[in-house]
Formats: sequence, structure tokens, C-alpha cells
Amino acid sequence: MTGSRKEYLLSLEDFSNIRHTGEHLSNVIEKVINKVEAKKFVAIVSDNGLNVAAARKIIANNYPNIINVRYITHCVNLISTSIVKINKVKYIVKCANILTKYFKNSTLGSSWLNEVIKSKNIEGRELKTYVETR
Repeated sequence: MTGSRKEYLLSLEDFSNIRHTGEHLSNVIEKVINKVEAKKFVAIVSDNGLNVAAARKIIANNYPNIINVRYITHCVNLISTSIVKINKVKYIVKCANILTKYFKNSTLGSSWLNEVIKSKNIEGRELKTYVETR
């Protein structure tokens, strides 16, 4: 991501038949870094898989100006996935989804909810249903 919050896809490759070792991944990342210029990179961000963490470490060692960063959203997702498996939390999520479904399917309920959201200046402005990912 750039300073102006623009994102670019710099490379896309099929690794289905290649071992995903830290060394291989770091070589692929290095090709992109060299193509774009190392000075234009500030950090390498990824999940915490051992192979990817190894690749980040190799890049950080080879390029001291590039920071090795764990993708915090992935960590939060792993934690929340574990929390949602707790029975009491499952029940709360189920009830919240029932409420969300009601407001999404009821014209009157939806209208009332939107009025309250606007009058209270609530951010987000909509209800979201919980769905499992992966």
C-alpha cells in the first residue's frame, strides 16, 4: 500500500506444483523488490505461517530498510475463530443473527432501525450477519 493508500498487485504466480519453502517464497518476493526498487518498500506483511515468516525474515535480513511485519488481522481472525467455538458465544452469535435477519427482512423494522441509526449518528449504519470464513 502506498502513502496515498493505493494498493497494487505486483506479481501473481501459480505455486500449486512448487514447495512453499521460506527460501522459495523469499526468492519470489526478492524478484518483485528488485523489479520495483528496494527503496520503495517499507515493510513485508504476511500471515504467521512458518514458511512465510521465514521468507519475511530472509527479506528483512537482506534489506535492512524493509520491516518484517506480522499481519495482525490474520491473528485477530484466528483468535476470534477460536472464541466463536465456545458454546455461550455460539448462542449469542445465533441470537444476533436472528435479530439481524429480522431487521433485514422487515420493511417496518428496517425503517425504524435506520431512523435510530441516523438519529444516534451510529457509525457503520447497518447490521452485519456473522458468517464463518474458510
